[in-house]
Amino acid sequence: MNDTNLPIKEAPTPTDLKVISAAHLHRLLEISRSLSLIHRLDELLAMVMEVATELTNTETASILLVDAATEQLHFVASTHGVVPKNMVVPLDNSIAGWVVRNGRSIILDDVQSDRRYYANVDEDLSFTTRSMLAVPLITNQGIIGALEVINKRGGESYTSQDVALMEALASQSAVAILNAHLFHQSDLLAELMHEVKTPLMAITAASELLARPELPPEKHGNLIGMIQRESNRLAKMTRDFLDFARLESGRATLERLPVDIAQVVQDVVAISRSQAEERGIEIFTELGPNLPTPESSPALIGDADRLKQVLLNLTSNATKYNVENGRITITVHNNNNKTVLLSVTDTGPGIAPQDLEHLFERFYRIPGSQAEGSGLGLSVAQKLVEEHNGRIEVDSVLGQGTKFTVTLPLTAVNQ
Repeated sequence: MNDTNLPIKEAPTPTDLKVISAAHLHRLLEISRSLSLIHRLDELLAMVMEVATELTNTETASILLVDAATEQLHFVASTHGVVPKNMVVPLDNSIAGWVVRNGRSIILDDVQSDRRYYANVDEDLSFTTRSMLAVPLITNQGIIGALEVINKRGGESYTSQDVALMEALASQSAVAILNAHLFHQSDLLAELMHEVKTPLMAITAASELLARPELPPEKHGNLIGMIQRESNRLAKMTRDFLDFARLESGRATLERLPVDIAQVVQDVVAISRSQAEERGIEIFTELGPNLPTPESSPALIGDADRLKQVLLNLTSNATKYNVENGRITITVHNNNNKTVLLSVTDTGPGIAPQDLEHLFERFYRIPGSQAEGSGLGLSVAQKLVEEHNGRIEVDSVLGQGTKFTVTLPLTAVNQ
């Protein structure tokens, strides 16, 4: 895989710790202890980048992790601004990809003259990369990504000490990243198992009652209905959990096509109307002018089915937690050809301020709400919106109702 025609300054292998000063070695020891105590991946990545820039006197740092399924590197974090969702770098024809493929560190004094330079990242982050030191993130399970420091301050070149420091930091960080993933997975699985117990116990109890010969026949229908409801709840919980896990790990694949948002709303209303009518709830729509279509520019680029999933979740919640004979209003507006504002408003009892801040947490349920959902619906909805580079917000007034607002960016399309 090596290309000897490319200008590369390689670090000594294995890392020569003799070139690291005593002060820096002490700092690395402190960092190692700190990394072992952090289990949230976002906090961990932020600390690694902060330390990387500190140790190498560099403008910015970034971390890319390998997705084995797609053969791409996910650009997961940068000290230069917010990383857009789904920013990927190919394993082939990129500097970070070369580092991962070859398992070797490189120094580039003039990045943009290197043919592996992947300009899309600079364009998306509105940044100019001049020099770079990139090192692989290596574990006993293989190479999981790359850690980069970019633009040494003062226009200086990266040194052998910089390389040694970065390789030592990368070695510590790679293990910590794997541990954070494992901790999160076990934590999420434990929560799921806790949530699954309630419907399973209900199904088990109903099944045992049905098996008793002394049970009156007229009770059978109620118990069978309970089993069906709890089975459906388990099925939805499983689907939501898989969705959440894929989105959380970056393994979810979303389409990137122009979306007819008006059609999405119409489909959701058609699906939701029967559930609403059972409680005497009316659904109204307010579609503003100049809504984006697949033929328009700017357009709403995304996955229509996933956006429909978000809106269905919000409309279903607005139905379940509404008052009898209430109303739901779905509005869509074009905000100056920059964003689409999509809102779902109900006339329910509202949500207390202390509960609003927890609404998007996984498995969170409002105390006393008698919720029967998976507890993951809003978490999944939030992640789907974020995958579209949008945001979701909620406002509520006790005794008056609740309003969820989704803001989605519009993108200019070449006609």
